[in-house]
Amino acid sequence: MSDTPKRLSLIWPSLATLVVIAFGFVTTGLWFPGLMILASPGTEGEVAAKAFALYSMAGPVAAALAVLTGWVRVAMGKRFSGLKWMIAIPIIWLVSLFGWLAIANAFCDGQFSCGA
Repeated sequence: MSDTPKRLSLIWPSLATLVVIAFGFVTTGLWFPGLMILASPGTEGEVAAKAFALYSMAGPVAAALAVLTGWVRVAMGKRFSGLKWMIAIPIIWLVSLFGWLAIANAFCDGQFSCGA
C-alpha cells in the first residue's frame, strides 16, 4: 500500500482560491460597460438590457461566493466538495453570460429586446 493520503491536500483549494480571486479581478472589467448600459439614455424601458448589465457586473460577486462557499465546505471537512464549488460557481456564471449573449445574438439579431 502507498503512504499517500486519501484526502485532498489544502494546496489545491488554496490554489483554486488564487485563481478565483484573479477571475474576480478580471471580471471587474465588465463593470464599465455595464454602467454604460445602465446610464445610456435609450434603456429607460428596456428591462432586458438592465438585467444583462447587472448580471454581467456580478462576476466579482460570483468569485466571492465561490471562495466563501468553497472554504466553508473545506472547513466542514469536505475538501473535494469545496474545491468543486470554488471552480463550479464562476464557470456557471461565465457559461450563463455567454449563453445569454448567444441567445440574444441568435434570436434577437444582437439586440437585448426582440420587440420591433
